Parts: sequence; structure tokens; C-alpha cells
Amino acid sequence: MATSPLLTLISLALLLATFPPAMSLVPTLEEQAGALLAWISTLQSHPAQLQNWGRGNNGTWPCSWHDIMCSKHPGKGKQCKHPVKVITEISLPGLRLRGDLGTLNFTALRTLTSIHLFNNQIRGSLPPALASPLPNLRHLMLQENELSGEIPWQIKHLESLVGLDLSANHLSGPIPTELGYLQKLISVDLTSNNLTGHIPRSLGKLTKLTLLYLGDNKLSGYIPQELGHLLNLQELSLRQNNLTSSIPDTFGGLINLTALYLWGNQLSGHIPPELGHLVSLKILDLNFNKLKGSIPDTFGCLINLTVLYLWDNQLSGQVPRELGYLLNLEDLDLNKNQLMGSIPPTFGNLTKLTTLYLYRNQFSGYLPRELGYLVNLQMLDLSTNKLMGSIHDSFGGLISLIGMYLWDNQLSWKVPPELGYLVNLEDLELNKNQLSGCIPRELGKLANLKALNLGKNNLVGSIPNFFGNSSKLTTMFLADNQFSGYLPQEIGFLVNLQRLDVSTDKLIGSIPDIFGNLTKLTTLQLSYNQLFGQAPREIGTLMDLELLQLDGNNISGHLPPELCAGGWLKNLTASDNNLNGQLPSSLIHCRSLVRVCLERNQIEGYISALGVHPNLVYMDMISNKLFGQLSYTWGQCRNLLMLRISNNNLTGRIPASMGRLSQIGLLDLSSDKLEGNIHCW
Repeated sequence: MATSPLLTLISLALLLATFPPAMSLVPTLEEQAGALLAWISTLQSHPAQLQNWGRGNNGTWPCSWHDIMCSKHPGKGKQCKHPVKVITEISLPGLRLRGDLGTLNFTALRTLTSIHLFNNQIRGSLPPALASPLPNLRHLMLQENELSGEIPWQIKHLESLVGLDLSANHLSGPIPTELGYLQKLISVDLTSNNLTGHIPRSLGKLTKLTLLYLGDNKLSGYIPQELGHLLNLQELSLRQNNLTSSIPDTFGGLINLTALYLWGNQLSGHIPPELGHLVSLKILDLNFNKLKGSIPDTFGCLINLTVLYLWDNQLSGQVPRELGYLLNLEDLDLNKNQLMGSIPPTFGNLTKLTTLYLYRNQFSGYLPRELGYLVNLQMLDLSTNKLMGSIHDSFGGLISLIGMYLWDNQLSWKVPPELGYLVNLEDLELNKNQLSGCIPRELGKLANLKALNLGKNNLVGSIPNFFGNSSKLTTMFLADNQFSGYLPQEIGFLVNLQRLDVSTDKLIGSIPDIFGNLTKLTTLQLSYNQLFGQAPREIGTLMDLELLQLDGNNISGHLPPELCAGGWLKNLTASDNNLNGQLPSSLIHCRSLVRVCLERNQIEGYISALGVHPNLVYMDMISNKLFGQLSYTWGQCRNLLMLRISNNNLTGRIPASMGRLSQIGLLDLSSDKLEGNIHCW
């Protein structure tokens, strides 16, 4: 009698059931040890921590090996009547292991529950064979290696996976849709790779996720609405990708979210007011996108928020006063938007605030005196707005302040003496306002001050000599005011000073010789005052000097003979003075020069050696008493855009090499005694 196909199939199934497949057999420790030893033999590095591998008695190895953990396994099949010990965890972080995972026999290690190989130098691709034999794997931690290629779709077989970290590698290609099948996942970190394509909608099925990091990749397209279904999510980072469109309003359902990083994309549209429902949120970072519209007043409900970054977007309208209810806020940055109106006085409630950045907006009105209540504030930047009125004396209460930046506004009245109470202040920038009056003596108490900028105001009086006690000062800008009197000798005590600008004031007298003590000086700007006397020769010995501006004074005598002694001088302007004497030989041979303006003086000297300046862009020495011939080396000044040496006593032929200066825009050799023609090459 013929056997039916169905009966044959059933008989075959029963027969197979009596013989367990090879995958169900529990590997012996000897097999697992052999797989590990075979793998490390392929590595290009052999750290000392692995020297005990392969040693020890048979009863304990490999469970006694460095960072190899074993557990008892119930076993399957007739050969396993009792639980047996097997390897369950490989943890070898930070050993600089250099090799490939493709040579590791994962079938022999199918009892693994954890692989921790982060911070090594493991190369090559993620082998697809890694997934199938590891049904019990819960943690796969391969971050900070040199893995490349795509994430294999076979990763879907790691059905027990709870933690996956492949961050800081060189992985490319799309995020596999199959990742959404691993519904036990709690943590996924794929940060800092080269992943492309869209974010798979299937990730919305990973409802146990508490952490999802996909930042610092090249992902594009929109953010899937489905991510808003991850109700257990606590941290979400999609930062620094090429994501477009709007922020999904479904994100308002992520009620357990504590950190949301969407910065550095091309997100547009309005900020969804639903984000105000995320009452657990501590960090909200949406900066460097193309978001527009107003800041939702629902943000006033984010009572646990400590960091709010909305800078560098296209936000407009007024800042909601409700932000002043966020009493836990520590960092608030709204800079580089189009926000307008007044700064809310409710900001005075934010007493935990350490950083307040509102610069480069269109804020107007008066500075709220309530800002002076922010006793923990360290950085205050309100620059480049349209703020008016005075700087409140309440600002003297900002006792933790390190940096105050109020420049480029319309502030008026006086510099409040109460600023002298800010003993921690390192940077004070009030330039480009309409401040008047004298510099208060109290500023001399700012012992930690490193940068002072009061330029472009209407300040009067003399430059106080008490600044000589501010020994930490590296920058002092007092230009474009109405300061009068003499340059204080005490400035010469500022041994850390790197930049000094007192140009365009009404200073008189001579330049103090003691300025030669300013050995760290790179910039000295004294132009357009009423200074007289000789330029101290000590200035020429400042080895780090890059910029020296003396133009528009009544300085006489010789230029300092050792100018450019350090070989760094790039910009020298001393036009419209009464300088005479020889052009310093150190200047003639200064190869670092970029811009030189010595016009309308009485400078003499033989300039035939001038012209060896490979970086020179601009030189103007008209109306002096220079003589000699032009050197052929001028033809090597390939960056030169303007050269004016007219109205001197130059003689001889114009060197033919000057025809090579095809980039030059203005060449003025008139009113000299030169001969010949210039032929362009």
C-alpha cells in the first residue's frame, strides 16, 4: 500500500525530534577556549592582560581568564544531564585590540549574553554570522572601534538584545529596518558613524527603548512620527544629521523624556507647543536649525528643565514671560535669532541660571534691573541688540559673573561703579554703546580682569593709572572715545598684556619707554591721537609684536631700529607723523610684512634691498625722502595688490620683474626719477 505524503512528513518530523540539532548542543569549555585562542592568534596586538589565556588547570580555564565570565547553563540533549559551565560574557574594553570580528567563531560561543569590546581598534565589517548563533545575547557593546561597512540585516536574529552600542565607528549605509524587530531593546546608540538614508519608521515599535542615539551621522529625510510612540524613552539624540521638515507633534507624548537633542539639522517649521507637555524634560537642545515662529509659551510648564538651547534659528516674536517660571533652569541660550521686544523681567526668578545668552537678536527697551538678582550667573551676553537706557547698579549683585558682554547696543549714561563688586569678572565688554562720563575707580578692584573693552563710546577723562594693578589683563580696548591726558606709565606693569588699543582718542604726551616691558604684546594701536616725541626704541624689541599703529600723531625722530626683531610684524602704520631718519634695516629685511603705511613723513634711506616680502599685500610710502633703485625682488611679491612709493628720490630703471605682478591693482611710482617701462609677463 502506498504511503501518503502527509504521513511521510509526520514520520520525518518525529524522527528529527529524537535527534537534537547541532545548534541545541551546549559547547564544551574546551571548544569555547579554542575559539577564543584561535581569535586572539589573528590579532595584530597582544596586550599583557591576555597573557594568562590558555594557562591554568583544566578545572577553571577559561573561566579564570582576564575578563572572561562564565555561568551555569541548563544544557539540552541527552549528553547534558546536569547544568554545565559555559562562557557567557566577553569583556575586553580599552585593550587596543587590533583585528577583525570575522575570525571569531560565534557558533562555539553561542552561550554568550554579553560582548563588551568597546574602545579598541577592531576593524572590518560586522559579520552577519555574528547574529544567527547568539540567541541569548543581551548586550553588544562595540563602540569606539574602527568598524566599517553596513549594519547587517541579520541583526534581527539577536532577539534577546537589550543594549546595542555601535557608536564612534565608521559604519555606513542605512539603518536596517530589521532593527525594529528587536522589541526587547532598551538602549540603542549608533552615534558618530557615517550612516545615511532615512530613520526607519520601524524603530517606533521598540516600545521598551529608554535611550535612542542616532546623532553625528548623515541621516536625511523627515523624523518619523512613530518615534513619538516610544513612551518609555528617556533620552533621544538625532543631532548633527541632515534631517529636514518639522519636529513631529507626536513628540508631545514622550512623557518620560529627560533629554532631547535635535540640534545641527535643517529642521524647519514651528516648534510644536506639544513639547511643553514633556514635564520630565531636563535638556532641550534645538539649536542650529531653521525653526521659525515664536517660542511656545507652553515651555513655561517644563518645570524640570535645566538647559534650553534654541540658538541659531529663525525664531521671531517676543520671548514668553513664562520662561521665567523655569526655576531649575541653568543654561538659557537664544542667541542668533530674530527675537524682539523687551527682555522679560521674570528672568530675575531664574536664580539657578549660570549662562544667559541673548545676543544677536532685536531686543529693545531697557535692561531689567531684575537681572541683577541672578547671583549664580557666570556668563551674560546681551550684545548686538537694540537695548537702551543705563546699566543698572543692581548688576553689582552678579557676584559669580565671569563674562559680561553688553556691546553693540544703545546703552547710555555712566559705567556703574557697582561693577567693581564683581570680583570674579574676567571679561568686561561694553563697547559700541553711548556710555559717557569717566571710568569709575572701582573697576580697579577687578583683580581677575583679563579683557576690558570700552571702545566706541563717549567716555571722557584720563585713562586711570589704577589699571596698572590689573596684572591679569591681556586685552585693553579704549579706542574711539574722548579720553585725554597722558598715557599712564602704569600700563607698562601689565606684563600679560597682549593687545592694547587706545586709538582715536585725544591723548597727548609721549609713548612711555616702559611699554618695552610688555613682552607679550602682539598688538599696539595708538593712532589718531596727539602723541609727540620719539617712538621708544624699546618697542622694537617686543618679540611677539604683529601690529603697530602710530599713524595720525605728531611723533618725530627715527622708527625703532629693531622693528620686526621677532620676525612676526605684519602690520605697520605710522603715516602722517614727523618721522625722519633712516628706514630700519630690520624692517627692510622683514619677511612677515603684510601691510605697511609710512606715507607723508620725512623718512630717509637707501631702499634698494626692499622688496623681499613674500606676504606683502599693501605698501604706501609716498611723500618721504627715500632714495636708491627698485630691486628686481619686487617681482617675487605675488600677493601684492597696491604699491605706492611716489614723491621720493628713487632713481634707475624700473626692474623688468615688476611686470610679473599681474595681480596688482594700484602701482604708483610717479614723481620720482625712474626710467623704463613695465612689460606684463
